[in-house]
Amino acid sequence: MRAGNFGLERNLCLDQVPSLECVPICRIRFLCRINVAEEFPHPLDSGKRIRTYNPLSRLAAKCELHYLAYGASASESFAALQAAGMNPIPVAAAVWPQLGALFYLRLLTNLLSSYPYIVSRHYSKAFQTELEKTVAALRPDLIMCEWTPYAIFVKELTHVPRIVVAHNMEQRIWQRYYEHEESALKRWYIGRQMTKVASFERRAFNWVEGAVAVSDAESGEIKTLNPSLPVAVVDNGVDLSYFAPIPDEPKQESLVFVGVMHWRPNQDAVGYFIEEILPLVRQRRPQVSIVVVGQNPPPHIKKLDSLPEVCIVGRVDDVRPYVEAATVYVVPLRIGGGTRLKILEALAMKKAVVSTSVGAEGLDVTDGKNIMLADTAADFAARIELLFSNAELRRQLGNAGRRLVKERYGWDRLADKLEAFLSSLVSVK
Repeated sequence: MRAGNFGLERNLCLDQVPSLECVPICRIRFLCRINVAEEFPHPLDSGKRIRTYNPLSRLAAKCELHYLAYGASASESFAALQAAGMNPIPVAAAVWPQLGALFYLRLLTNLLSSYPYIVSRHYSKAFQTELEKTVAALRPDLIMCEWTPYAIFVKELTHVPRIVVAHNMEQRIWQRYYEHEESALKRWYIGRQMTKVASFERRAFNWVEGAVAVSDAESGEIKTLNPSLPVAVVDNGVDLSYFAPIPDEPKQESLVFVGVMHWRPNQDAVGYFIEEILPLVRQRRPQVSIVVVGQNPPPHIKKLDSLPEVCIVGRVDDVRPYVEAATVYVVPLRIGGGTRLKILEALAMKKAVVSTSVGAEGLDVTDGKNIMLADTAADFAARIELLFSNAELRRQLGNAGRRLVKERYGWDRLADKLEAFLSSLVSVK
């Protein structure tokens, strides 16, 4: 059943309106909506949390919004969502930790499951029960899954319109893991997971009544899995007032990378840069150094801090001073999906950015105009060298980048776009 066939059982004061298309967006008011996710999106110290919190905190002023996730009521995250009007509902059960012998046992036993590990790891009966109780009590007009694996929880809830927010196309990420893995055993296991992830995504996008993608390319991928599914592209965004240019002069010949370090694509990016790109840069400029900013760096990343040209900072309350201090902002990602908020934040601060094509994927950027793109270690190092030697080019890229994000990537505009799509999925009687 498609979402257009669902009717609201309550009068929303729009019964005199002939169609949603002619209603100003500020008049649309959902009575009740439930979001389901792995965690409460606060503090705003990762791309996914930032992407989730910013549109929803704006939409919470226009609807009754409830946010069900793994977490505790006695937490700063819970209090932050309450303050934003997002009505958090905690589930006490925990997602399986990814460490120790039990982690490897679960990886092994997952080979017997038809579901990929990223789904099995997050599924719990406690979460399913709490969601069903919440749906029965609140009778929501819409359920939104804030990550594709969480579609497993709404599979049987066919009496409520359901959508998936695809922060990434997971199969694409696993494909890139597979392509860059050198260990034969790990490559075999990743290949098995990649196949199961692709199968799950195909089923998930046929369970729901709508989807949100972060780029045109990923919207097209979802459409290949379910051609009749309504899909909206709602880009990632940036807080333009928070990530504003700071007039201080950057340190000479310094680099910065920002990203949560428990995410494997960021670990790969840092390792690739330090092992293959940075030595090429330092052949010309021996004093060049890089600062890596991001929470939860694993031991093999922490060890890189012993190199004199590398500083692993870990989690910080405010990334802006580290970004502003750098001459060039680097995004050497080889694995990933979705779009990178880190690039939008750097552009908003008028920083010159060098990225791989994968790193800049899905963003409306142009090589040489508002960003520099390079897909080999030699080309990446050459782009950094060019920017080190040309302050005017850095200034031009920074100004163009700031203009781009102001025109397209502000959160208020993107929240309105999301609300318009959600409105189109719910028929009013």
